Amino acid sequence: MEKNVKQSIPLYLFAKAPEPHRVKTRMQPSLTAGHSAELAAMMLEDTMSKVSKYWKGERILAAAPDISHPTMRTLAARYQFRMERQIEGDLGVKMWHVLEEGIGQAGGAVVLGSDVPHIPDYVISDTYRHVCKGRNVVGPALDGGFYLLGLAIPANGILKNIGWSTGLVYDDLKRNAKSGQILFAEHPILRDIDHVEDLKWLAKQDSRYRKFLA
Repeated sequence: MEKNVKQSIPLYLFAKAPEPHRVKTRMQPSLTAGHSAELAAMMLEDTMSKVSKYWKGERILAAAPDISHPTMRTLAARYQFRMERQIEGDLGVKMWHVLEEGIGQAGGAVVLGSDVPHIPDYVISDTYRHVCKGRNVVGPALDGGFYLLGLAIPANGILKNIGWSTGLVYDDLKRNAKSGQILFAEHPILRDIDHVEDLKWLAKQDSRYRKFLA
């Protein structure tokens, strides 16, 4: 039987401060370090704008290395996100920390990456509905990872022993889910914007991004 979670389900948007040499480094040398930072900031704002329109619960910007970067603070205020510093550890540790926090406080939580500014509106709104009804949900990425993970149950171990930064991340997640008898609804596969070829693809979908390829 599905549970009906009435609390305000939080969505944690994970992002690094858009500083040269810290973000979108795989775009270089095709893009300068400065343009890479501008691209990261634009992708972050586009994602925050969509989330602010289509997420009905609490919105948190999970920032690294801290919450002091002026661009992130400006965007958080503009789109009404609470800011929270990512804890130390690998990506699994960081994500599990906020998921566990959200599940404990609101009965569910979602983590979303900032590398899919083209995320369809319905994916955001459908994710909220899934988690409110007690369903887990995942959004697989074309590169073998995942761009979104929503949990409505304490799924201990779901993010352990995962080969982060490899093409096996999603396979590892599914292995953990199967081992723990955890079921997921799946969203469509989306393309992370990590490399110049990804940016070229994005620019065909959204002409505003063409300026980075000029």
